[in-house]
Amino acid sequence: MQAIFSIEWQWSMRAATETQQRGTRRRELTYCFGPFRLVPRRQLLLLEGRPVKLGGRAFELLQVLVQRCGDLVSKNDLMAAAWPGTFLHDSNLKVNMWSLRRSLGDTQIEPVYIATVARRGYKFIADVQISIGEVEDDLPLADPLSLSNPPLLRGIVGREANIVEIADLLADNRHVTLAGTGGIGKTTVAVAVAQAFAPRCRDGVCFVDLATISDPTLFGAALLTALGVRGNTDNDLAAALDYLRPRQMLLILDNCEHVLPAATIFAGKFMTDTSPSRLLATSREPLGTATEHIVRLGSLAAPKSGLALTVDQAVRFPAVQLFVRRAAEWSDYQFAADDCEDVASICHALDGLPLAIELAAAQIGKFTPRELVALLDRKLGFRAPDAEGAPPRHETLMATIDWSFRLLSQNEARLFCMLSVFSEAFDAEDAVFVAEAAGIAPVDVVTGLGSLVAKSLLSAQARGASLRYRLLDSTRRYAAERRLADPACGQALRRHAECVLALFEQSEEEWNWREPTDWTQRYLGRIADLRAALSWAFGEAGDAHLGIRLTVAAITLWSETSILSEAQARLNDALALAKTVACDDLSKAKLACALGWSLFYARNMSNENEVAWLDAIAFARRAGNIEYQQRALVGFAFYLLQIGQLPRAISYLEEATALADRERDLTATSEADRALAWARAFAGQLSKSRPVLDRLAATYSLAEGRSRKNANEVYRFITVRFNLPFVAWMQGQADYAARLAQDAVDAADRSGHWVSQSNALGLAALPVAFETGNRDALESYTMRLRRNLERERISRWVPVERYFSACLRDLRGDPRAVEHIRAAIEELIESRFLMRIGSYLAVLARAYLRQGRIAEAREAITRAIGHQERQGERWCRSELQRVDAAVLLHSGEPLRAEKRLQQALAEARAIGAATFELRIATDLAAHWIETGRRVKAVRLLAPIYEGFAEGFETPDLVAASRLLERVPPRASGCGHYRQPNPVHARDA
Repeated sequence: MQAIFSIEWQWSMRAATETQQRGTRRRELTYCFGPFRLVPRRQLLLLEGRPVKLGGRAFELLQVLVQRCGDLVSKNDLMAAAWPGTFLHDSNLKVNMWSLRRSLGDTQIEPVYIATVARRGYKFIADVQISIGEVEDDLPLADPLSLSNPPLLRGIVGREANIVEIADLLADNRHVTLAGTGGIGKTTVAVAVAQAFAPRCRDGVCFVDLATISDPTLFGAALLTALGVRGNTDNDLAAALDYLRPRQMLLILDNCEHVLPAATIFAGKFMTDTSPSRLLATSREPLGTATEHIVRLGSLAAPKSGLALTVDQAVRFPAVQLFVRRAAEWSDYQFAADDCEDVASICHALDGLPLAIELAAAQIGKFTPRELVALLDRKLGFRAPDAEGAPPRHETLMATIDWSFRLLSQNEARLFCMLSVFSEAFDAEDAVFVAEAAGIAPVDVVTGLGSLVAKSLLSAQARGASLRYRLLDSTRRYAAERRLADPACGQALRRHAECVLALFEQSEEEWNWREPTDWTQRYLGRIADLRAALSWAFGEAGDAHLGIRLTVAAITLWSETSILSEAQARLNDALALAKTVACDDLSKAKLACALGWSLFYARNMSNENEVAWLDAIAFARRAGNIEYQQRALVGFAFYLLQIGQLPRAISYLEEATALADRERDLTATSEADRALAWARAFAGQLSKSRPVLDRLAATYSLAEGRSRKNANEVYRFITVRFNLPFVAWMQGQADYAARLAQDAVDAADRSGHWVSQSNALGLAALPVAFETGNRDALESYTMRLRRNLERERISRWVPVERYFSACLRDLRGDPRAVEHIRAAIEELIESRFLMRIGSYLAVLARAYLRQGRIAEAREAITRAIGHQERQGERWCRSELQRVDAAVLLHSGEPLRAEKRLQQALAEARAIGAATFELRIATDLAAHWIETGRRVKAVRLLAPIYEGFAEGFETPDLVAASRLLERVPPRASGCGHYRQPNPVHARDA
């Protein structure tokens, strides 16, 4: 399972390589109606030339209807065309037909394209023209649905004024709460408001369904998941606010009553922030913040009892209109004058509550309106709700759900209860798996799902070629209460956890072959059920062993999607428990490895990280698993590199690479080789490091396509370019180094691999741009890293971005930038991110010198040398000695400065750092020229300068060139030397 090895590995590969030339057109048989074109051979529906996404079996249904335009097509014929040889409840047909109508925009009362023929079937009523038309081969595909998108609407009744009012309020108020009882339609109205308000939201709409969680501590994780913010955040709410601050979005927090304290805290922080975004909350009670603007949503208007109404008069009442529409959708009901009084009585008795009305309308196929009135009177006992003592609306809703529940068969009722274990949408296969614990046969589950959908106790939506089911919040809570009271449902939560375990163990296997974007969308959509299953497993009535297995299975999802903060908490708990119960060592090694990686990207490099890696190494050794031994050794070495313990890191990496001799095909082998080469470069062993990095760079290419194998290839192409550019720059190949770093950044950008791009920026692109004096590249790269940190909140890169941003301002002459450089360095030291800290402090010392702050420069370079010696980072020793010499020279100690420069020159030559050699030689030559030793200066600098074949526009070579130009060849007494040459000749 490669995802466990490196948390950097999150892929969202873009579209596959095009196999045909863009713009190629073919002649196809085409059916045209309205603005649409249907192309059967291509299974394509076009709206004004662009493909329309059709869910489920909608295309098959549309094709049959269009080809038999004007004719009645029976339900049986349609089901045979869409589901040949399969037995299904006819609710599947109705759900897919509704999905088709929505795709055609045909959801109004009077249809334009598809008419329902009561109890018989459907008819395509629009004019259809058949022709042979040209269709492009490579039409763009529609983007997949975002997980944060609001749910799809079935059609809104009677809320037009509310929608306009709330949208207008959002224009002037940053926080609006839509309050009302359960079943009143708050979510429906909020989604409609989002659609109306969306044109004012430059950065879109984010929908957060808080009904999927019951633990307020998960509020931050749910919010970040919906926003798409990944990484290891120190504070979830702060990370969300950071993300929203520069954006103009509409954030919808739906069903806040479940986690009211957390939602209130966030709303308060949101309102004190400066974001131009808007917050729309729905809740049964207000959030209670000082600046909250509350809109209380009332019931749908319903006629009073006893009014003599015509059909036209009755349907003007939204409650009646909703009842009639839903009854027609599910039972082909046709509203007649004889039913007016009874339908009005039903809507009035149900207080105009939309959900209660839908539940009653769903019974029309079984009862007439008059029979429903009698049932409501007998079963619910509130025939006259306008009388004193009428039940509150929430009780009305619960009573209506209870009444609908009691009309179910025993199997349907038990299935309804069992389905309450699901936090989000689920497939029929999931329902079959869970229902087995209550003794319900698969065929009864399939028919039961259809029946529950038809009775509005369960919602269904076409996704792909199948249906996805979901309980609404109110019905889920009622079903959960019923489940707890039914002994036959006693194993429901365990069965749900086992279902989630099977799903995520399957995800581990599919990770190796499924296209990365498809994999992520498929399994990230089940994270709410994962959270619920883990909470049960580690709870008092749960199963610790099952919870440990589930945590191990979830590692791939957490690492693939960079949900690190949540993963860290879960992994920490699971590993602690695994140490106290019977658990195999390999599982513990996997948990410890994943915990180590999740901690690796935290802001502070704590000792907890070291403990996790040492645990992982020990468990992997006890398990006798070479692959995980190597992964743990490499992971620990990366941690040691970050905290400045280079000799220990090299020791562990040498052990990791030695394991490759026993099993060369290990996933982590190339990572171990790369890490050891990188560590050796930091130790100043450039001659050992460079050949390995060159070999790895030549091995991995930018593979085309979207397969996991291709993604693997691209990942390794990027990661070797984290390390090679800086080594190449030190060895005098500035242009080559810049190209390598740019290649890594661009490859990560094309793949949507933001963590890898952040690593490429922080480890290669930014340092190379800064050291080569490329201010434009430095500005571009700091902006990219800043954007990435909004999407993938990797805390360790935050002070690095601040450091390079401050360096850029310093290069542009901002005298205040030096204090920001110092602050960023102190933040890095505080968080123990000590790699390169000596080099950063040397930059600070140079900045102080430019301002004449010699004492502060001396303190900075002394600290730099101390870190360098303690950490063993020999690569920068000569550069630190050069800066130290500059401090000495400014302090009036030229003899000590000259001696220090000569030491630095010898050090740079010893490790083969040509760039540092040139810098030092330039400083030393300048000093010699100033003291009358021109010949000696030229003899030193000229051959070093002539050794360069590229990078002539960098400040280092420009400075050397200008110095040599000050000394004519004859005056130097050394004959002719090469003048500055702009040709970049070396073939890198």
